[in-house]
Amino acid sequence: MPKYLLGLDGGTTGCKACVFDLEGKVIGSDYREYPCYYPNPGWVEQTVEDLLPNFFDSVKCAIRNSKVDPRDIIAFGFSSQGSVIGLLDEKGALIRPFVGWQDIRGIPEGYDYMIQRMPRSDIYKITGDPVGACFSNTKLVWLKLKEPENFAKTALFSTHQDFFLKEFGAEGYFTDVSSASREGMMDVDNWRWSKEIHDICGVSMDKRAKITTEPGAVVGHIKKDIAEKTGLAEGTPICVGAHDQNCCTFGAGAVKDGTAVMVMGTFGSCFVVSDKPIRDPKERLVVKGNHGVGNYTIEAFSNTAASSYRWYRDIFCDFEKAKAAKDGVDPYDIINEQIAATPIGANGITFLSFLQGAAGARINANARGTFVGMTLGTKKGDMARAVMEGICYEMNDIVQAEMAAGITFNGIRLSGGAAKSPLWCQMMADIFKQPIHVLEAAETGCLGAALYAGIGVGAYKNCEEAASVVRIRKTYDPDPSRYAAYDKAYARFGEVYDALDKKVF
Repeated sequence: MPKYLLGLDGGTTGCKACVFDLEGKVIGSDYREYPCYYPNPGWVEQTVEDLLPNFFDSVKCAIRNSKVDPRDIIAFGFSSQGSVIGLLDEKGALIRPFVGWQDIRGIPEGYDYMIQRMPRSDIYKITGDPVGACFSNTKLVWLKLKEPENFAKTALFSTHQDFFLKEFGAEGYFTDVSSASREGMMDVDNWRWSKEIHDICGVSMDKRAKITTEPGAVVGHIKKDIAEKTGLAEGTPICVGAHDQNCCTFGAGAVKDGTAVMVMGTFGSCFVVSDKPIRDPKERLVVKGNHGVGNYTIEAFSNTAASSYRWYRDIFCDFEKAKAAKDGVDPYDIINEQIAATPIGANGITFLSFLQGAAGARINANARGTFVGMTLGTKKGDMARAVMEGICYEMNDIVQAEMAAGITFNGIRLSGGAAKSPLWCQMMADIFKQPIHVLEAAETGCLGAALYAGIGVGAYKNCEEAASVVRIRKTYDPDPSRYAAYDKAYARFGEVYDALDKKVF
């Protein structure tokens, strides 16, 4: 009897479910989008009513599209957003909408509150997370200060991993090491919640989910009502997955020291697997427990990355979307043709991709997206290319910061929507001066969650065996003839940021 695994990636702007065979091949999949809400500048919220029905429907459609017998799906794993706050009441219901990871309301009040009580460097030493807008700690302080009634009613301070595993039928609230790491509230050297940080934030330790260190730990089984909603067979094991970026890292086959994975989706990041919890002397890089593998990922990230490209599509490209609908193609393909016809450097246009603040190597919640350099001769292709290049330059900041911290690169495995674009892959290879390896399995977040589940039910004996199913499909080698042009445009990106940072940001 054939055996299959199902991984669900509950991303920021949409979810995807995939059914895999035990060799990592996609048998069936489904994707659907859902909204974020922006009730105030810098705020990002979501509702369970938008997310959970789409999760259920996506799983059901992926199973239907796979045409496999649901009884042959031996386990379910979940890849979740990190740094998302769910305030739950005694019945496990949300008291208010989720506060998203892109939300920056914790600056300045939450930030100031924390560093007044513990030096920034000490917080970084404990948690491995630079104190800033993204992680949950500063936003939890904001909720404590600004929404004291909601804070007081909270019975559980939830992560996405534990909340949605429970909604699928977990027997309790369980989160994983990587998801807990993203809270800015975990002792990252010892893989446990930090009492010192929780005391500063005013959060009781008994109001947190249990952190599991076992890869793919089985925490429940699909019950009849969820089976009807999802198409999964009743009794299917529910397994702890990981933060989506760590699922992507695992789904890209990165389990050994020195392997680098870049994720270019709604969120952009560059992860390097490390056997040691290396701290960045400049406190820019995130040190995170690599769930189940037993080592760490050293990383930094962009708050928006490819979502900046989606923003450009949605705001400026009505014509391209209409033409794509008429021709039966993806509007991104039309935009990419415009970019390919435009020279490196976008004819002098620079785009700062900080649409939701700067993270990574330039931690600045006040930074904003900016176009600079337009003239009467500027064309749409110039603007589009500037956006794609600007995203790459922000990611190059991260690569350069990791190198400065002593991390060695030997090529980068690429995951996320950008991996589908040969144009974008080659651009990254040329800017980073590193080979870009595109994988056979594009849906690495779903695959990582599925592989964790496979370990949990014994389909693989360990993470190394599970990761062996990952294969590289194509490599884009950097072209030295393009280095000078990209270096010049990258330098201009930094100069524009520095100038605005002095007077505007």
